[in-house]
Amino acid sequence: MNNEILYEKRRLRDRFKEISTLAAFTLAVAVISLVIMNLLIYPVTIFAIKYTGAFNFIVKDVLAFAIIAMLLFLIGLRIYRLRKEGLPASQIARYLLKKPFYYIAIFFFFFLTSSVLVFLLYLLMSNNYYLLYRLTNG
Repeated sequence: MNNEILYEKRRLRDRFKEISTLAAFTLAVAVISLVIMNLLIYPVTIFAIKYTGAFNFIVKDVLAFAIIAMLLFLIGLRIYRLRKEGLPASQIARYLLKKPFYYIAIFFFFFLTSSVLVFLLYLLMSNNYYLLYRLTNG
């Protein structure tokens, strides 16, 4: 009995005090997050309502340009690192052509696996009442 963990030796009142402190901290963080997010989102909302064309340009065109620029930067960085390792241009080109297909194959593998799991869950849930009926009355 003397080897018990310190947490197990405490009284119920002490446990409630610790849990209430944690709950108060969680509530305070939620309130602060809500206030800060409202302070950030409200001006963006007002801007979007007053200047719809400019907001659409920023969201659609500037973000598309930023994504394309980031992809080109990452490809350039990869080419620079591969050149630094001493690979010839033909191997770098082969690498850059082969790698997207590898990731696409991984994506479709996970997509197919997820689809099969969702389908099996759907079958299980759609037949749930029948299975329960068979288990209880059959």
